[in-house]
Amino acid sequence: MTATGGMAVSPEKEGERISILRYFPLRDGLIWKYSSNLGKVTSRVTAGGDQTTIITKSPPVNITQVLRLSPEGLYLTEAESDTFLLTTRRAYYPPLLRFPLRVTVGERWTWKGKEIVDGEIINSRVEGTIVGWERIMVPAGEFRCLKVTFTSISDDDTTGFSTQWLAAGVGIVKADIAVEASGLSGFIITLLGFDTYHLELTEMIKPRKSQ
Repeated sequence: MTATGGMAVSPEKEGERISILRYFPLRDGLIWKYSSNLGKVTSRVTAGGDQTTIITKSPPVNITQVLRLSPEGLYLTEAESDTFLLTTRRAYYPPLLRFPLRVTVGERWTWKGKEIVDGEIINSRVEGTIVGWERIMVPAGEFRCLKVTFTSISDDDTTGFSTQWLAAGVGIVKADIAVEASGLSGFIITLLGFDTYHLELTEMIKPRKSQ
């Protein structure tokens, strides 16, 4: 079963708190397919209890994210990226706040903590902002989206900038990501073309009801 744009959703009223899980659904078996500057991308959700794993396959890189749901928000606890050159594993202490569970337009949040990257401790800061509403056209259709931005700064001289557009009942329909890094990691990121990453949704496949 597939889903495209044009679905009827009741817009939130001005100032009303927004359930982020409506715009970032994590149903077990859900699949998103994207076009990107690196080729075709497929993300699949595996959910059980309060833990969810999202595996994104986009040759030449595969990314695994482990998320934990709590009454306060959705947290990223660990991640792994795998390329033909190297595999990098990250753990976050405390878990990184991906989204508060309920947000309003203009809301900001900040996470400060440590990333354990292949045994090395890196101090990092991530700031998220709910920017507002935009109507977005992508290959899967037209969507009214919640626009969210993220900025990350780490003491290993790595900075990241991300803008994501989330649609109700669908999830991320578009994303623009940029990474700046120094040293060997920066060279590898640029060499593989990972310094900029652009995604647009082409298809969402809903899980069967039995799942």
